[in-house]
Amino acid sequence: MSQMDVWLEEQRKEWQADFLGLAQDVAPPSQQTELRWTHVAGNTSDHYKSIRLRIGKGIAGEVWRTGREQRVTDIQSDSQNLLKYPIARLEQLDMTIGIPILKNGIIRAVLLLGYRKPIGTDVSDVTAVYAALPVLSALLEEEAHIDD
Repeated sequence: MSQMDVWLEEQRKEWQADFLGLAQDVAPPSQQTELRWTHVAGNTSDHYKSIRLRIGKGIAGEVWRTGREQRVTDIQSDSQNLLKYPIARLEQLDMTIGIPILKNGIIRAVLLLGYRKPIGTDVSDVTAVYAALPVLSALLEEEAHIDD
């Protein structure tokens, strides 16, 4: 288990999320961007590994394209959303919050908080999540140096 996996599991519990995932661009620089879920916590299966997203597609792709937080609710009751968001379909997520992870104004990854049951409005305050992003960025940087 990597440091990133341990951190995600700890944060998932702290933030009371059912699922926490990190999507990153895994395509070589010369190819079209391809996002994949590289690290997850709270997953029900390994099916997330088969998801391949392009910019603008899926929750992570939409966050990557816009560079802004994205929230989707009532996913399970909307068949169009189930088609549009494969991670929500595979992990039975009913609500998600996608947050871009930036470095020098460039998106490095997308952090996704997922909830399997409808939750109250208290999740609208994601201050604690944003406060933890510098630690996540440092872990991403450390991981990038290991891969070099």
